[in-house]
Amino acid sequence: MAPLPSPDDAPGGAAAPRPERSQWALGLRVASSVLFVPLLLLLARAGGIAWLGFVAAQTLLALEEFYRMARGKGLEPVCWLGFAGALALLGLAYRPQTPNASLLGTASLLLLLALALRRGGKPRVLESAAVTAFGVLYVGWLSAHFVLLRELPWRAGLAYADGAPLVLYAFLVTWSCDTGAYVTGRFLGRTRPWAAISPRKTLEGSLGGFVFAILAAQIGAATFLHPEGGARLLSWPHALAVGALVGWSRSSSATPRAATPPTSSPDTAGSWIGSTASTSASPSYTTTCAP
Repeated sequence: MAPLPSPDDAPGGAAAPRPERSQWALGLRVASSVLFVPLLLLLARAGGIAWLGFVAAQTLLALEEFYRMARGKGLEPVCWLGFAGALALLGLAYRPQTPNASLLGTASLLLLLALALRRGGKPRVLESAAVTAFGVLYVGWLSAHFVLLRELPWRAGLAYADGAPLVLYAFLVTWSCDTGAYVTGRFLGRTRPWAAISPRKTLEGSLGGFVFAILAAQIGAATFLHPEGGARLLSWPHALAVGALVGWSRSSSATPRAATPPTSSPDTAGSWIGSTASTSASPSYTTTCAP
């Protein structure tokens, strides 16, 4: 008598892949928050070189993750040049009066072109050069808004200490969206319209993240996003726009994951950093924080 097929057996004799266990994910999020949030608060309040160094570290981590994804697709980005370009963007954000900035950018582009020409015999040279430059813009330029936000009080006529709530607000809204999406998706998630590229993302989780982002944006703007002795920096319509933008951005983040190798985790530090940087770079946020 033939043995009964097990749940792991798939047609054709191939074993069906098991869904990844996610029980550890919530605990990991809580543990990382306990360790990371106090450091974030301390460095955000300090500002200056300390904050710049923190942003530089997270930018390099996120950019390495981005280039690792590109290598998983058979590309060969020039990592050292990408790292140098991203750090240069952070330096320009910290000191925008740096002379000959456009000359440095042009020189970097020509250097990337020269390196691509030297690789002429290898396949997909142009794509590798393009992904190198895109990584600098996507990770480096968006992350530079962390620095721009922290240094915004110098240009907006506010006390320098008021820059800390601006960057903390970006983290609050983004993390609230991610946490809301995770909790809602885990307990209520049933519909998976993006199963082909993000099997664990559910429609219910995306809607939950969208709602949590809007609530966090409103609560943060009404509580701590105030200059010393002044009115709130974001009105409720502006806070609504920020929350909706973050919620939509995170809800539609399944598309970029199509480029991620199957063994990659969607909840890595670089993913959180990149989404938070996108928040800090949003026009509805950066243009309305200044009085």
